[in-house]
Amino acid sequence: VRKHKIFTFALSFFLLSCSNEESEPEDCAGEPGGDAVCGCTDSTANNYDSLATFDDGSCEYLLNGIPIKWIRTYEFSSNSGMDESWCVRQASDGGFIIAGATDYTGLLIKTNSNGEEEWHQLYDNSTSLYSVRQVSDGGLIATGYYECDTLPGCYPDIYLLKTDDAGTIEWEQWIGTAENNDWARDAIETQDGNFVITGTWNDDGWNSKAMLRKYSRSGEFMWGKTFSSSTANEGNSLMETSDGNLILVGYSGEQHGAYKHFMVKADSDGEQIWKKKTQSVGDALLYAVCEAPSGGYVAAGFCNSWRTNFLVERNSSGNITWENCYIEESSNYGYYDITPSSDGGYYLIDDVCYLTKTDESGNIIFSVRL
Repeated sequence: VRKHKIFTFALSFFLLSCSNEESEPEDCAGEPGGDAVCGCTDSTANNYDSLATFDDGSCEYLLNGIPIKWIRTYEFSSNSGMDESWCVRQASDGGFIIAGATDYTGLLIKTNSNGEEEWHQLYDNSTSLYSVRQVSDGGLIATGYYECDTLPGCYPDIYLLKTDDAGTIEWEQWIGTAENNDWARDAIETQDGNFVITGTWNDDGWNSKAMLRKYSRSGEFMWGKTFSSSTANEGNSLMETSDGNLILVGYSGEQHGAYKHFMVKADSDGEQIWKKKTQSVGDALLYAVCEAPSGGYVAAGFCNSWRTNFLVERNSSGNITWENCYIEESSNYGYYDITPSSDGGYYLIDDVCYLTKTDESGNIIFSVRL
């Protein structure tokens, strides 16, 4: 014990002696005696400093006059134009997860909060991922389609993928009717920790149906339901309501004919509560849905033959509260996504990169092109 005390004292004395030595001042990069010049080193930034040798995070960007934090592009394909992204969602750590494909191969990308890539993973050949979400165990659930490469007689099937937080496969499923077109557009984790997907299901060779299919947290099939109001139906987006029911939105129409807005409410077992098909002139689709502060459901997409941006709210019984077809808005395929804002309104993004903010009744507050 006595030896241990002496050693501790000697070590403390040695550290104390060292701490009295003068150290060189640090430069702006934190290097003792360094000569770094701090500033913005990104030449695409609005405040780029050509003399800076160390990026201090001060870069500022403007896109069409709009201040933004950063811009990132990601390229993996050896063939120009063969990278695509279909979904971006924020991760629990503040970073982002991107789903898509490169060279016809499923792709997931994880970035930090500044958009810098942390990892990417490639999956089965001939797949594309339309949706990804982080789930309660920190991993990811992603879905899309798989298309075999043996032609003729080859049809897409649903591809469902569960990974850990690094994108490593835990399980995957190929699901379909084998001889017809089947794919999934969205997947969510439900309150019981299992997963529900939506998309299209074609089990008779002609009439496609909007579908809900549920899988356990280990990938085992639990139940499947289909919904239709005509010969061509599809679910594009899915949400679980605060009371545990399910809402899907998409379209319902005729093969090679006009499509109409389609919204279905089902209970937690997939049993239909109501379904609504909106009549309109020309094509009309819904791409995204969220719950309204009123307890109803707000869906976004496009209306009429000019594919004008469209927003509609239905109450919990499925009746229309309000709807807006924004004739003055320029778009080719309407609003692709919707996010509630803290003031009760909504943020929307369309296919030509207009960011739109509305109030709780769908009245436009601003719309700017990014």
